[in-house]
Amino acid sequence: MRDKYPNYHDLARWEYGRMLWKIPRLRQRLVRHWTDERHPYRHRFAQHRPVLERLLAAPSDSEEQLDAALQQEGLSLRGMIREIPPVFGAFWEESKAG
Repeated sequence: MRDKYPNYHDLARWEYGRMLWKIPRLRQRLVRHWTDERHPYRHRFAQHRPVLERLLAAPSDSEEQLDAALQQEGLSLRGMIREIPPVFGAFWEESKAG
């Protein structure tokens, strides 16, 4: 994946998103943040949420299998990684309280 797709912003959201997703408290915080009405990409997250949650929970050595499975659904790993929302500092701090 890294060799075929060197967009470092997307790869960072992918890698850090998966690291945070493994910790239940942070997973809940990410979901609160990404579904917050102030988040500009909340609608896109909602549209792709089941797939994104599946990808974020997947083992790190499964990228080729994930891409093959997504292609069966008419999607691609590259495209879905781009749908992982960024984290915005201003209200990320507020998402702790949820």
